[in-house]
Amino acid sequence: MIAAHWQTTLFALASVGIMAVHALFDPSLPAQVLMLAPLVAILGLPHGALDLPIAEALWPLRSRSRQAMFAALYLGLAGGVVAVWLLLPGFALLAFLAYSMLHFSDDWAEDPPALRWSGGLATVGAPALLHHAQVEAIFSMLAQWGAALAADAAALAGGVALALLAVSILTSPRARGPAALELAVLWATAAALPPLMYFAVYFCALHSIRHFTATMSAVPNGRRALGSAVVLSVIVTLAALLALRHGMTGTLAETTEQGIRVIFIGLAALTVPHMILVDRFRRADTRTE
Repeated sequence: MIAAHWQTTLFALASVGIMAVHALFDPSLPAQVLMLAPLVAILGLPHGALDLPIAEALWPLRSRSRQAMFAALYLGLAGGVVAVWLLLPGFALLAFLAYSMLHFSDDWAEDPPALRWSGGLATVGAPALLHHAQVEAIFSMLAQWGAALAADAAALAGGVALALLAVSILTSPRARGPAALELAVLWATAAALPPLMYFAVYFCALHSIRHFTATMSAVPNGRRALGSAVVLSVIVTLAALLALRHGMTGTLAETTEQGIRVIFIGLAALTVPHMILVDRFRRADTRTE
């Protein structure tokens, strides 16, 4: 997907704005979760909610039965990911980090490979490298076994990403463009903000907007696709709120942990079918050019 300069500017402005919020209020972890949840719901989920229009562009899903079959397959894949989290949380966490880096690298798909992989690794690895203890504490809420290993692996990925970025900028004039600026902003944001606030800025102000814009310009009947995205986002948000409400029976710390689990396990579950669809759509779009 081709980046637009306004997306780089928006990402930078959003980063500065959230840095100001953090400097003024220094929100606690529970407050950060309360900030992250609506941001992901309002700005993050719609880009994944375009998966139905993407599927309709790929396959003939005109009848209700075919749409229901697609929904069953999609939700089945997502449910399978949740089942793996419940049975093997440590393995699921490591797998989630790996495929998230792969998926997020698509934000720089049109840039030199070194910058693309630097970006993908940095999206997850930068906060782990710069705020290792905080990241490990968050990972321990998702999977008690394997949290330290996952944090170490993510930090290693962050180190590789930083090295790739530095070498690329020093050796390749082509790498000294908007992508390098975005990655510089990403690293500055990861350094200045706690991991959850950093993730909110990157996921909502760069990844989701970039993906949503590219998809809306590629799918037929954009207005209908936008309507579908809104409806599906509302449904998923309500389901997440019900799951979170079900867990709000303990202390503030327990509720915070439940909120983190709902957000990230939910994202992990939805990312797998989303990645499969996006990859299939991109390959189909490339063949028609």
